[in-house]
Formats: sequence, structure tokens, C-alpha cells
Amino acid sequence: MDSVLCSIGTRGRYDTTLPLALAAIVNQTKIPDKLIIFDDNDEPRDVREELIYKNLFQMMELKNIEWEWVFAHKKGTHWNHQTANIMGYKWVWRMDDDCIPEPHVLRTLLSYAIRKNAGAVGGSILTPPLPKPFKATGKIEKINEEPNIQWGLITKEQQVEHLHCSFVYRAGEYDYNTGLSRVAHREETLFSYGLHQRGFKLYVVPDAITWHLKNPDGGIRSETDESLYIHDEQIFANFMQYRDHTIVVLNCGLGDHIVFSKILPEIKKPLIFSCYPDIVPGHAIAHAERGFGNLDQWNIYLKMSQWEWKGSLENAFRKLYL
Repeated sequence: MDSVLCSIGTRGRYDTTLPLALAAIVNQTKIPDKLIIFDDNDEPRDVREELIYKNLFQMMELKNIEWEWVFAHKKGTHWNHQTANIMGYKWVWRMDDDCIPEPHVLRTLLSYAIRKNAGAVGGSILTPPLPKPFKATGKIEKINEEPNIQWGLITKEQQVEHLHCSFVYRAGEYDYNTGLSRVAHREETLFSYGLHQRGFKLYVVPDAITWHLKNPDGGIRSETDESLYIHDEQIFANFMQYRDHTIVVLNCGLGDHIVFSKILPEIKKPLIFSCYPDIVPGHAIAHAERGFGNLDQWNIYLKMSQWEWKGSLENAFRKLYL
């Protein structure tokens, strides 16, 4: 089975749900190869020698789970998940610090992911008390009209277009949008739907229940500035408006534009933002920054570095956009 990283970020939950989440990870019937904890607290505290955490980390070591505690940059969970995304593991199990997975969750999600050659697989994300039974499609166009399919008890395998909260995904294939605010509203929707757009299949599956305690303190609920949510919702709306297009951002040099122009006829319905519109016609780069957030996911040289690319620039553009 390919390598698995469990990534969990924490903020404001040292003494509430984080120890429960870590204990649940330790007690999986299929353990991850590594657990990385991103400490995003405004006033971080080194808990590694505190009794409950010390015991948990000793349990991990006894079970041969490599672990790392990272004092993060206080930019939000999307930055931390993106770091995990490009750490070189085949799969990442993204977790929240107020989620309690049942013992067989990781094993179940991975078994479907590998068997189905999927991009991502999620299970039920249940918050007590449970809602009444409901119908949901998991289609992106229904996201504002129906409950998220993972909020209910999933009884059969179903293909969807986006996932919520916690799931296993194929790492390094799509980037988290780090242009979102620190609350990272819609971050997992944008990320999972991006995998879907890249041609990967997404599934929700039965027998993989994670209990979401929705701690009222900490996490994104540490932020009360409504403008942050409005900012992120606008970025999400822009992606949804142009979801049938291939967004192309050429924030690069003149020669790069000339190389890119060779593959432009191959790209389906491109929406282009360029620095040299006389070479590659398009909107101004500033419009992309305002509309879609951080542009790193389209930075061709950053991507080639992450891919350890040995081929031509032209084929790197093909990998990024085709």
C-alpha cells in the first residue's frame, strides 16, 4: 500500500478536542506512515512535554507512527494542508482537530481509493444530534441548494464532485487555494472540486464514520470578521462562474508566453490572464489576483520545482493545463 500522511491543523483546541482527534488517529486499524500537526495558534504553546500529549506521542512511537509538530505561520488551514499536499506522500488523509474518526476509517477510505484509482474518498461526517434523513447529489451546482452529502449516514458508494471536512486524497495533483483568507472558507470544496476538474473520480463510501464535534471555540470560529467570509465566498463564486473553462494564468516572462502559445490550441475553453497580451491575448494579471486569490497554483516554475521536472517547458505547460 502506498505511503500515507495524516495532516491535521489545530487552533484554539489544545485542551478540548485535539487530544481526542490524535487518540483516534493512533487507534486506527490502518495507521498512517506519518502524522504531521500544524500548530496555527495565535499564542502557541509547546505541549510536547505535557502529560497527555507526551503519552500520545509515546503511543505513536510504539506503533511506529512517525510524527512531527510544526509551529505554522498563522495563515490558515489551507496553507498547512498545501504544505502536506506536496510533502511527497502518495496519499494524504486530511483531518480537523475536532474530528473523531472511528477505528477503521483510514483503512476503509484507502481501500476504496486504491481499488477505484480515485482522486479522493470521503465517508460520513456526522455531528450529534444527527439530522433527519435527506437526499443529496454531491453535484457542485447543487451546493447552495442541498445539504452536504457527507452530513448524513452514507449507506452505499456514490460518485460525487466535491468533498467536505475530512477525506483521503491523491497528493500533489491539485493545489489548495492559498489566496483565501485565514478562515479558509470553502477551501476543501475548491480543492476537491479541483481534483474532479482534473479528471479524478471522487467518492463517498459507507462504513467510514467520522464524528465532527464542531467545537464552538477555535478553528475558523476564532475569527469573527465577516469580511473574511465574504472575500472567500467571492473567490469561490468566481471559480464556479468559470468552472467550464480552463483558467490560464501566465504570470511569467515574454519567452514563456511564446512557448505557451504553442499549446494554446490544445486547451479547452481557456480563460486567459497574461502579462504579454500581444503574444497571448488575455485579461490583466491583476484581474486574476482579485478574482482567484493566490496565483501560485499557476506558477509554472514553482510547479516544475515541485514535480522535479526534467522535461521541456512546453510539456510542463501541457501537464499544468491539459
